Amino acid sequence: MTEPQTASESDWPPAPEHPDMAGDEIHVWCADLDKLATELPEFASPLSESERKRAARFRFDRDRNRFIVRHGVLRIILGNYLNIEPSDVAFSYESRGKPIVSVPDTALHFHFNLSHSNGLALIATTRRAALGVDIECVRILPEAEQIAAKFFSPRESAMLNAVPAEQKMEAFFHCWTRKEAYLKATGEGIADALPRIEVSLTPGQSARLLKINGGTTAASLWTLNALAPAPGFVGALAIKAGRVRLACWRWSRLSNPRFQK
Repeated sequence: MTEPQTASESDWPPAPEHPDMAGDEIHVWCADLDKLATELPEFASPLSESERKRAARFRFDRDRNRFIVRHGVLRIILGNYLNIEPSDVAFSYESRGKPIVSVPDTALHFHFNLSHSNGLALIATTRRAALGVDIECVRILPEAEQIAAKFFSPRESAMLNAVPAEQKMEAFFHCWTRKEAYLKATGEGIADALPRIEVSLTPGQSARLLKINGGTTAASLWTLNALAPAPGFVGALAIKAGRVRLACWRWSRLSNPRFQK
């Protein structure tokens, strides 16, 4: 694969207008940011002043628009679950910078995480436990070997070397997104923690967290799910919980009554 594919061909079904999330469920939404940018004012409207300032710092229109759309969609989704206006969704930050919702009472035990790559955003929500989600567009990465040598375990590197050449980049990004999803769930920094985590990566095999700090006991408490929201993309979700119920949807302007004019 020489050119990244776009995010416009998601195989996930359209999202319901009012999803009901039970206590053990995880809902994952994918959004095509470039397609939704045609409704840019609707997504910009609920943003906070801080988010507007961050958007203004982007040099290129495409990057600015993608930021506005993904944060607007995030606010709309969270507002629906919390039964408040998107503009009223407030965020605070844990000690390592992970954002959490900070609305009294309604946000109790509510968790979310956001990731994006090449125009596709993933938003994961649950009431069960802190979770992390990550997505990457599968593409040729000339520095993949150097990255793997620095951040992959010897076992992961061996698994990567055993994969056929045509699947190597897919396997590389499986490994990367699974590690990232775990670190986003815990709020840990990437540089220090990536080598301490060992995951499965072979295409076609189940996503698994194999070791944490060289041990299997802590890893066994976690569940990893592979995500495939669109052709040419791989993703992962990590949560410190046992068996979970996962629902994956495609977000569109028709997913929310705000856009049904």
